[in-house]
Amino acid sequence: MPSVVSRQWKSRGFLIAVIVLLGFSTGIGSFVTDNVDASIESQDPVEILLLLDHGYGGNVPFIMDIFERYGWSMTTTGLNETLISCSYLGFEELTVDILMTEISDLSQFDAITIMPGNSHDLLRTNQTSLNLINDAVSEGLVVSAWCRGVRVLAAADVIDGKNITGNADYEAEYIAAGATFNELVPPIIDGDIVTGVRSRFYRSEICEAIATAIGVYEPDGPSLGSVTATPQQGVIGITINLTAELNDVTGVYAVNAKIYTLNETTGEKTSIAYLDFFRLNTTSVEGIYSGAIEDLELGIYTIDIEATDLYLNEAVYGYAANISVVDQTPPPDLSGLMQWVIPGAMIGTAGVVVLVVFLKRR
Repeated sequence: MPSVVSRQWKSRGFLIAVIVLLGFSTGIGSFVTDNVDASIESQDPVEILLLLDHGYGGNVPFIMDIFERYGWSMTTTGLNETLISCSYLGFEELTVDILMTEISDLSQFDAITIMPGNSHDLLRTNQTSLNLINDAVSEGLVVSAWCRGVRVLAAADVIDGKNITGNADYEAEYIAAGATFNELVPPIIDGDIVTGVRSRFYRSEICEAIATAIGVYEPDGPSLGSVTATPQQGVIGITINLTAELNDVTGVYAVNAKIYTLNETTGEKTSIAYLDFFRLNTTSVEGIYSGAIEDLELGIYTIDIEATDLYLNEAVYGYAANISVVDQTPPPDLSGLMQWVIPGAMIGTAGVVVLVVFLKRR
């Protein structure tokens, strides 16, 4: 059986957990509070509405890349059909998918998120956007805001009694709206409200917090079903086909293999991989990944399988398969054939002896 190690790339998210151990008064653990059901509710694609304003931030394209990796369906909206980015993105233009004034029904969405930006002046002061946010809260959608975008939640009056974080310059606005403000911490989930700060540093964690609040996040890496190497033993120059079966409730994002030489005496693998990165590609069969290993030198090898899910949770399966390369094709195993050949030869010999005796008697 291969050994397995699961990894979660969320070291920065440990900050709040440490604060809790130190007696932090808000009682927030990691980025999940007791008000959240983190179980996976559905594997239907998540529908998320992205609220943008003029001066939208440089992190917006990267956040959208993460949502795309998750397999989520994104709809952009704003109070203007065309929005201009901040200077970091070169004041580029973005045409929204739908004007906010044209949205009359939020039932198709699982969540809305106020994307990072310079000021959110339109969203904070326009009754259409404030009503939309209130409707989302009333309908039980997950409502999130990034950095300065938390000001819009305060203006919409939906954070009364909530633990939140956000840009510290506007702490007075958060407190006036009835929230408990926590400065420079990882993202906070309080019920259906998710808030985050430092959109670049905590980008992945905020996206994961939104997924957790929706109920589609899980922390385990993909599980390995089987690994097949064909042939397991080959001569120099042969191509060895590697096939792995993996599955994950959220989806498998990438599958790689590391190939190590094995010590023929101890059976232990070398500390440094002979082939450090070998990508296995998807096949026509769901959950099956394959690749062709070429140009191996003489030796005995073991293969580790490394797989990540859509949230980049990783599982590593050590010693998943063994292969060897020899300088010539080994002779065929004739042991099975000989069990028939040898008795047959003995019967034939006995027959000749009987025939000879019979002829002599005549």
